[in-house]
Amino acid sequence: MYLQSRIALAALLVLSAGVLVAAATISTPTNNESRHSSGSTRRLQEGEEENSSFLDSVSDFFFDEHCDRTEKDISNLSDLSDWMSTLDPATNLGDITLPGTHHSAAYVLSTKFNPNDAEYQAIQDASFGVDLPDKLIAPWVCRFALTQSLSIAEQLQAGVRYFDLRVDYDPETSTFRAFHLLFGLRIEDILVQMKEFISDHPTEIIVVEMTELLSPSATAGVKQNLAQTILDTFGSALLPASDSLPTVGDMQSAGTTVIVTVKDDDVNSFSELIWSSNGIRNTFANSVDLQTMIDYNQERLGEFGTASDRFLFNKLSWILTPDSDYIKKSILGGSLFDLAKEANPALKDFAARTAGTQLGDILIVDYVETSPLFDVLELSSKSDGVFVAESGACVDKATSLFAILTLSVVGAFFQLS
Repeated sequence: MYLQSRIALAALLVLSAGVLVAAATISTPTNNESRHSSGSTRRLQEGEEENSSFLDSVSDFFFDEHCDRTEKDISNLSDLSDWMSTLDPATNLGDITLPGTHHSAAYVLSTKFNPNDAEYQAIQDASFGVDLPDKLIAPWVCRFALTQSLSIAEQLQAGVRYFDLRVDYDPETSTFRAFHLLFGLRIEDILVQMKEFISDHPTEIIVVEMTELLSPSATAGVKQNLAQTILDTFGSALLPASDSLPTVGDMQSAGTTVIVTVKDDDVNSFSELIWSSNGIRNTFANSVDLQTMIDYNQERLGEFGTASDRFLFNKLSWILTPDSDYIKKSILGGSLFDLAKEANPALKDFAARTAGTQLGDILIVDYVETSPLFDVLELSSKSDGVFVAESGACVDKATSLFAILTLSVVGAFFQLS
């Protein structure tokens, strides 16, 4: 059966390659003199390099530098830019459930993989030793890497106040970038959206959690650049690290409305204005099954706030995670967006069954606009008006026949692995 699968896969590759070669021939002017002069003296002396160059050329020809943005429906959103201004100033920050997003910056991703991500190696292992160019795989992977459709600024306007940023150093650009399998925006481009928001809405409190920092190129000295970026961006708005949380009023009156935590000692030891992530308890069902995720979160709620709880923030993750079986069955369909549309509606019933119980200090979702998150947290009534989407933020491009063929082949690698 394994041999038959390999033969079938080889046939798919040949078919796809033939179509792509034909397309490239039609689209590219032929230089007859150059073609004839090459003759037999230019045989495939370096076959692997030729093959790799061909695949790179094909991927460059057919695929963009970025994932297509997920089309968003903002009909359920309202402007919650100032909802924290309605809170009792004496309320402790820990007595509020902050609405948050999972992989908050994974709304714009390039087709460049982060090779330090363990999932990237798993993809390569599933390709039967074929060195597939990033951009050839990326259009398929995008569906399992994108987690949001709203920009950071749009999330803030919608009412989000906690941001989950997975950050790593990209030595090719010498910048720190958000990533989820694929590299995304520079960290500066993310944080500036937050800075501009708090300047316009001084009563709003933001919690930012940065994790990962996997690159071996990110030395202690390089990481100091990330720390300095945080300090330069937010300045006096940063709340000094502490082993307890203040009241909302204390933060608002002092103008220290931003908490940034970083899960890296080299960064959070750089300044007392950068918190350690040790104060945040991350809970995660890691399941594609809805009922399993619901039961897991029910158990976590029973643990939050107990005598043994030493965390400043307890995070509840309302997220379905694809397993290998789901991915293998989802070659041309299925995505994190589909899983979010399955999980998010169930949050409303869960909240009703646990009425009177705080849903953690932070509650995060994928594709927040498909979630009843703000209704569940009773924030919708604090709206300032109509939600206004950024112009040009929605992208819905048709995929070419050639891309579909290529995605089918790439998907076959995973189904047969």
